[in-house]
Amino acid sequence: MNARAALLVGLLGLAGAAAGLLLAPRAALIAWLAAILGWSAVPIGCLGLLMMVLLIPGRWRPLLAPPLAAGAALLPLAALLFVPVLAGLWQIYPWTDPDVAVGFPAFKALWLSPAFFILRAILYFAVLIGLQRALLAARGEARSAVAAAGVIAYGLIGSLLGVDWAESIQPAFHSSIYGLLFLTSQWLAGGSFALLLALRGKEEAPPLLAGVFVTGLLMWGYMQAMQYIVIWSGDIPREAIWYVQRSETSWVFATWGLVALQFVLPFLALLSPAVRTSAAAMRGIALLTLAMQLLEAAWFVLPPTGLPFFPTALLLLAAWCAIGGLGGAFLLRFGAQAAERIEAGLNFSERSV
Repeated sequence: MNARAALLVGLLGLAGAAAGLLLAPRAALIAWLAAILGWSAVPIGCLGLLMMVLLIPGRWRPLLAPPLAAGAALLPLAALLFVPVLAGLWQIYPWTDPDVAVGFPAFKALWLSPAFFILRAILYFAVLIGLQRALLAARGEARSAVAAAGVIAYGLIGSLLGVDWAESIQPAFHSSIYGLLFLTSQWLAGGSFALLLALRGKEEAPPLLAGVFVTGLLMWGYMQAMQYIVIWSGDIPREAIWYVQRSETSWVFATWGLVALQFVLPFLALLSPAVRTSAAAMRGIALLTLAMQLLEAAWFVLPPTGLPFFPTALLLLAAWCAIGGLGGAFLLRFGAQAAERIEAGLNFSERSV
């Protein structure tokens, strides 16, 4: 797909989202939140993985650093496309209603206050975009220093934005693993995206890519299993309701779809050496994973809202197309520049050793 085609898809999606905003504003805004959560996991995850790649030497660095840098270049667009969520905060989150927030403890009331929420979102994106720009500008040891400090900041921000943007849509629910779930989802999204770019036009895949992907897959599965076990063994109604809403409604199909297509199928497929060394097969697994990440973001956000399947599904599709299309056009315009700057920095480091 070229930049014009991607832009056309994005604009058509925007038109659909705008129409939805006029006809069903709450449903349209919540669908937009689900879509931006899914798509923004790509640049955020790419940035986190890029910093790890730059800190840990190995054959994966020249292979993965350029595509990860291209993906991280989408962060400014992600920040811009998050603005509708901030503008429609009062339509999306129940804690913006004073009657809902009246019983909150003091810290929770402060944390879930609209002004502080908006301030944190701006701060999150400012730090992440600042790190992305600093990595492009730095060379040698300076780049490693930025990456070392950035990994710490990313670990905190990547987990907090999951708590802020998704968990708080159900303010009575809390899980201590929730932030880690979002980190692993970001790694899967960013890693899958980088894998697609790294294998573009190739017939064979380096085996190390399968190893990196399986590591992310196992971490995702472990975190999901841990939350499920802890919540069900605790048998606390206000926490167990989180899974009830995703297993005793029509969302049960999405739940089992994520188990089968996000974990079981890719894991079993990657046991085969033929799959691990086939670029086409690895690209297929990466595309499936990206699709499942979009579904997972909707699975996090939509079940407790009580929105009907229609028109929410159409609004979600429009938001996916809008953000994905604009992201594709932005990537084709700016992604290659970021990849080249990171690659030049790698070559500089090698010459200076």
